[in-house]
Amino acid sequence: MADVVVTGSATQLEAIDAAWLTTALQEAAAAGDSMVTSADAASIGTGQVGENVRFSLTWSDPDESLPASVVGKFPSTSEVSRAAAAATETYIREVGFYRDLQPEAAIRTPHVYRLEEDLENNRFVLLMEDIAPAEQGDQIAGCSVEEARLALDAAADLHAATWNKVAELTALPWIGVPDPESTKSRLALYGMLWPGFEDRYADRLTPDQLEAGRWLGGAIGDVAAASASLTPCLAHSDFRLDNMLFGRGGGVAPLTVVDWQTARLGIGAYDVAYFLGAGLLPDIRATHEHALVDRYTAALRDRGVDADEGEIQLGYRLGSTSGYAMAVVASQIVEQTERGDDMFVAMASRHAEQMLTLDVASLV
Repeated sequence: MADVVVTGSATQLEAIDAAWLTTALQEAAAAGDSMVTSADAASIGTGQVGENVRFSLTWSDPDESLPASVVGKFPSTSEVSRAAAAATETYIREVGFYRDLQPEAAIRTPHVYRLEEDLENNRFVLLMEDIAPAEQGDQIAGCSVEEARLALDAAADLHAATWNKVAELTALPWIGVPDPESTKSRLALYGMLWPGFEDRYADRLTPDQLEAGRWLGGAIGDVAAASASLTPCLAHSDFRLDNMLFGRGGGVAPLTVVDWQTARLGIGAYDVAYFLGAGLLPDIRATHEHALVDRYTAALRDRGVDADEGEIQLGYRLGSTSGYAMAVVASQIVEQTERGDDMFVAMASRHAEQMLTLDVASLV
């Protein structure tokens, strides 16, 4: 259970009470004249950088049109993870996405009732619709091919809506833009964190999988250079099962994508590679990935993008490195948990197999 105590600051969890929820939902035209009389709070999800809380609501004038529950997203309760979020500007990016880009993104995301920020102090709150009874994907268990198709169609929605809109995106100060300095920083960070990753997980990865990580440590700059000619768009950059809510009937959308803490100017096919590399078990991925990437390319064309098949394939192969890089970096900068360790091992091992299958080393 989450502690909900009135402190007068609505940019942290302890501030949220029935009165604050009433005001937020009334001002969002989601409550009419009814008031929230009580809110039971419970932590949900598996995120390590943010804290997600479901508030089950009791209303003064109950009505079927009123939300039975809402979800609040707040900074992590872990000091380690909050510090990592500050260093990588993840809270700034998520707030920026919902504030500046959500309406244009053309991908199904939760409706936001209220957004408050105090980013100078690394605090924020997002009050959003509860996508119940949708079920969160499981990064460790993997997904079906049909669920992968849903994810790639959603990726095409996002990427097509922002395809090559560099000037519009880079006008937003929070958007991360690839450049030589950022590549140097990524190289340095990966190199600094690799020994800790290898020490922690060496006994859970095969020699070939570890060698793929060592190779990547020296190849990040070359991969970035090989990607420079690819068409950019808004990329989610953490496009994986744990950040997806799958509808199982009950009037819920088939797929809703959450956790926009890594949104940036990037390569759409990297999101595709990132998802397929760890979302599908290796033998399933190897069997279906060609058809799935073709599906994504066709979906871009259906949405008005003159997508070049060769460019998408190149981006997909180069993008196979992104999941391993994320596993190395994220595992070392957030608070360590048992599930987190299992997830990072799954990501590293599966993306290593993807990199080897696609022979990404031959591209750089």
